[in-house]
Amino acid sequence: MKDTLVMYFGGNHPANSTTKRAATSIADLTGADLFEIEPKYPYSTNDDVCVQEALRDLGANARPELARPVPNIEQYSTIILGFPNWCGTAPMPVFTALDELHQKGELAGKRIVPFVINGGAGRQKSIDDLEAAYPEANIDEGSGFVSSNYDDAVDLAIEWIQNKM
Repeated sequence: MKDTLVMYFGGNHPANSTTKRAATSIADLTGADLFEIEPKYPYSTNDDVCVQEALRDLGANARPELARPVPNIEQYSTIILGFPNWCGTAPMPVFTALDELHQKGELAGKRIVPFVINGGAGRQKSIDDLEAAYPEANIDEGSGFVSSNYDDAVDLAIEWIQNKM
């Protein structure tokens, strides 16, 4: 699907690597292009420190600088957006990436299909936050996958996208 981009936030935490594996598998399965959202200054690999960094960024409504710019998405009608649930919502680098697209006017009318890897907290607040921040986009209800078994979460994400697309 050359009109589809799989965009995801990856990292060193197991839930993030699950997101990366799921996103890569979805891109391979669908033939979609793939873009990893990477912060210029990565979050810690230590769980406790990473949580504190994520809470700090969330509390400040920060938009962490990205390692590379988000690609132009004009040629895509659908963005499959993968991320882990951090502190009850999308990680702030996801908002940085979407803000870049919003500021360029590229989100208008785009279908955004989120998938959220989580430890049981669900996805709905993440979806609500995305809808509130980017009303010009058509944000799908998406799906959430519990990451207590990382391999199962990847398999469920692949099965979900096969039914979704």
